[in-house]
Amino acid sequence: MNNKQFFQKNWLNLLVSTSLLLGTGMISETALAQRVVDINPGLDSQNVPPDTSISGVFDASNGTAVDVNSVKIFVNNAEVTKNSTITKSFFSYRPTQPLKPGANTVRVEYSNASGQAQSVTWDFAVQQPQAAIKISSVTHNAASESLGPGSTFLATINGTPNAKASVLTISDGKVVQTLPAQEVSPGVYVATLNISKNNLVNEGIVVGRLQSQNQTLYSAASQGFTFSASATTTQAPSTTQTPATKPNQTATASRPLLPIFTSHKNGDKIASRGFTLAGQTQPGADVQVTVTYKLPVVGGFININVGGGTLVEKTVTSNNQGIFQVEVPSPSAAVSGIQYTVQAVAKNKQQTSQPVQLTLTQK
Repeated sequence: MNNKQFFQKNWLNLLVSTSLLLGTGMISETALAQRVVDINPGLDSQNVPPDTSISGVFDASNGTAVDVNSVKIFVNNAEVTKNSTITKSFFSYRPTQPLKPGANTVRVEYSNASGQAQSVTWDFAVQQPQAAIKISSVTHNAASESLGPGSTFLATINGTPNAKASVLTISDGKVVQTLPAQEVSPGVYVATLNISKNNLVNEGIVVGRLQSQNQTLYSAASQGFTFSASATTTQAPSTTQTPATKPNQTATASRPLLPIFTSHKNGDKIASRGFTLAGQTQPGADVQVTVTYKLPVVGGFININVGGGTLVEKTVTSNNQGIFQVEVPSPSAAVSGIQYTVQAVAKNKQQTSQPVQLTLTQK
């Protein structure tokens, strides 16, 4: 091997090691300096949108230009040159249909002005298809009457489960407040706000927001709200009415009956052996709490019947602040991956709340 051949071979290896894969053939030092840079999507990119554009820049810093007529662009071995924009310094292709999920490959073949052929190849991964998130309703407990200081404002979003949720309140056309929402059962998200004399509102709008991966969806409640200093404290209408309960019944409690866990949120990891659940509801309400568990096995989850699949099944009464607490013992086999299902239902006099559910996992 002469000196020139040795130089060519090692310069090619250097370019390959930087992930620009050059085609075979007699390649001079001048041609090897021709590169493709600023590629999109980037090398080995993950979760790329299926409608992304594909592009790159021809680096002719050594003074050697690309022969535009020689450029060919392939996506997954299908030539897309005719649908691409190509200049001496740049190429771009916008797919006419969504790219397939998973691995995709781009190959660009071209020659310089001296006719020396080259090729560049890179891969990226397109995100898996996802169902569009939906909001079926946004409601709140200030739709029919104003709420006053000491009351609890409760907003509920019904929509796609396992999303990140929040509630935006637009007060008097200018003040925007974001309230974090908790998924209390699959697809049901609740946000609360304790009303004081400092956050009175003459005219307000409630907007629900759901976010999942790269999707964000907004939906406004059909009715506005007011917080008034002269308003009476009313019960939040987030409960299931029994036949003996009259609609819009005025209650002495200022908090909603729907129990909300304050110690944990859906999807949390449990690092200890046994844990304590804490939450809030109306003062003096009876909260029925059930905690079951499943043991992970290869291929999924199985119910543990030997030794009991139920860790807690009891009713506790909230204190004068509406706070309740339940101790959950550890299963006999507290292995990593155990899945806990927590459900709570609150009752106060003749009212019963909707069930609230959490899923927790042993770390």
